[in-house]
Amino acid sequence: MCKHCHKSHNHSEDAHGHSHGHNHGHHDHDHDHGHNHGHSHNHEHEHSHEDNGGLLAATYFREIITGIFLIAGLILSHYIPSGLWWIFYLIGLLSVGLPIVTEMFESWKEGSVMNEFTLMVAAAVGAFAIGEFPEGVAVLLFYSFGEKMEDTASEDVKRRIKSLLGRLPDMARLKDGENLRMVKPAELPTGSILVVNPGERIPIDSILLGSREVDFDTSAITGESVPRSFKPGEELSSGIIPVNQSVEVKTVRAFSESSMTRIMKMIEEAQESKSPTENMLRRITRWYTPLVFASAVLLLFIPWIVSAFQGSDFEWMKWLRRSLVFLVCSCPCALVVSIPLSYFASLGNASRRGLLFKGSKYVDAMRDVTTVMFDKTGTLTTGKFHVSAISGANNEKEVISIAAALDKESSHPLALAIIEYAASNKIKFPDADDVKTVSHGMFGIVDGKECYVGSRTLMRNHNIEVPATNSDASEICVVCGGKYVGSIWLLDTVKPEAREAIRQLHSLGVATVKILSGDHEEAVKRVMEEIGADSFAASMLPEDKQRIINEAREKGKGKVAFVGDGINDAPAIAASDVGVAMGTLGTDIAMESSDVVIAGDSLEKLPEAIRLARKVRRVVIENVSFALGIKALVMILGAFGIASLWAAVFADTGVTLITIIWTLLRLRK
Repeated sequence: MCKHCHKSHNHSEDAHGHSHGHNHGHHDHDHDHGHNHGHSHNHEHEHSHEDNGGLLAATYFREIITGIFLIAGLILSHYIPSGLWWIFYLIGLLSVGLPIVTEMFESWKEGSVMNEFTLMVAAAVGAFAIGEFPEGVAVLLFYSFGEKMEDTASEDVKRRIKSLLGRLPDMARLKDGENLRMVKPAELPTGSILVVNPGERIPIDSILLGSREVDFDTSAITGESVPRSFKPGEELSSGIIPVNQSVEVKTVRAFSESSMTRIMKMIEEAQESKSPTENMLRRITRWYTPLVFASAVLLLFIPWIVSAFQGSDFEWMKWLRRSLVFLVCSCPCALVVSIPLSYFASLGNASRRGLLFKGSKYVDAMRDVTTVMFDKTGTLTTGKFHVSAISGANNEKEVISIAAALDKESSHPLALAIIEYAASNKIKFPDADDVKTVSHGMFGIVDGKECYVGSRTLMRNHNIEVPATNSDASEICVVCGGKYVGSIWLLDTVKPEAREAIRQLHSLGVATVKILSGDHEEAVKRVMEEIGADSFAASMLPEDKQRIINEAREKGKGKVAFVGDGINDAPAIAASDVGVAMGTLGTDIAMESSDVVIAGDSLEKLPEAIRLARKVRRVVIENVSFALGIKALVMILGAFGIASLWAAVFADTGVTLITIIWTLLRLRK
């Protein structure tokens, strides 16, 4: 129990471009593109009641033996001579005491003498020395039981994390020509074709093959129970489950680099990270135990010295008993156990909700966040554009058909929005010849005419006059045969939960919510007003965002969080007190530069993370206040001879067990 004592991009007019192969250069600004429970047949089977009973008995075997001999000693002490019945207590003491003595000597070898093991052994030996055999046995029995209960509680949290994330299958169904064979996922090379049946988990990050959408249970990654549809060609994270049909997938990463494997690794590393509160507790316990030991010794020897000066008889047994009560009661087990367990349980709870903290210290930092800054595209918006308006010298269909003809093969978000609009409105478009990317747009031959689509800069370069506009939407200008045909206006869709998330942040005391974006001022201002943010900064380069965050950290009283896509916002994420990456589990930079990863794209998980962090602090304060209050009371009563050694055992181990149970109950949801 107390054993724990010991993204870069250049801002330019040509912002949409080259990574997509077809560069529109649409609109003269940077859009910051970048990031864009069902059942499982692979679950771990539950143990039978008999198995659980046997496991429990094996875990607490020594404690059971000690308990039997303690009860036997208490009963037989009334029927057999005192020279015999104390042997039952001695056997009981040795059963649980030997491992504790072993740990004590090992800690001594490491240079830690004044620790909880020394406290417990000294208290037990002292109790036997004054004939308090049952109390001496109880000290080590309950200490040993509490230590194992803490381990059991921690393992339970780990099991709950793993049950949520799902146990990845031990074998994968590899398609080898026309045959299927079972292969270990770790042995599969990238590009393998796998068959996954309904209810089975995707073993490795893959791309969906086939010709139609498939619904997947993504709760293992996002914590959300509503199935999500994936289209052919979209990437699937390991651990998600096809709901109602078999699927073929093509692996895109090695097993060791897949989402679920990395999440598990990240959680394991987070459990090793200590929060400032935990580190402070560790520093305190270094001097607390020697101080307690010295106080217990003084409680014995000061009355003896006073008696010697007064010439009166000294009652050794009475003061030794009081000293032992003080010694046992003062052990900081409840604090040393409940505080780390609070953070550990919160990490498990957060993981089940799709909030992945890289360490408990970031739970503390999240609690004190008073300023939150957001990237815009892909964070506050979906990164998916829709056609909001069309202006044309002749007709709208002509404008769309020419643009779609040139954008047909492009994967750029704006091009995809135009193609989708043409399809949904059943607008037919011709094939274009000699299609190629040009500076700030696209070129091609449509119906024998040279056509361009792209930004106003492209139009100026070709001396094409375009009507003035003050719209904040992205504009795609269309020119064919040397004449301006019209423009298509597209808007990035704001996430539906964004406004509510900002409202919740304000209600939690977050004083400043600001948008930092590389986009132009009108577009950023529109999003700010739509979601209820406090301010914005537009046309930001990565270093500009980093500078603003550093300035906010220097001026503000609380912590600064930055929420971005984890790619082109890496400098800003690294500069903030809490860097949050959203929906980028498959992106290396997101895992590396952020402190918290929100699995999926729900902005409402951010205020949820703050609430959870603050709840952890409340639980810690509740446990510390309760433990210190009980200990102080029993220590004072013990010094005056009112509290017995049994009361001291309760104030130590009993209080520890209560704080463990309280922590698990308070942080179970």
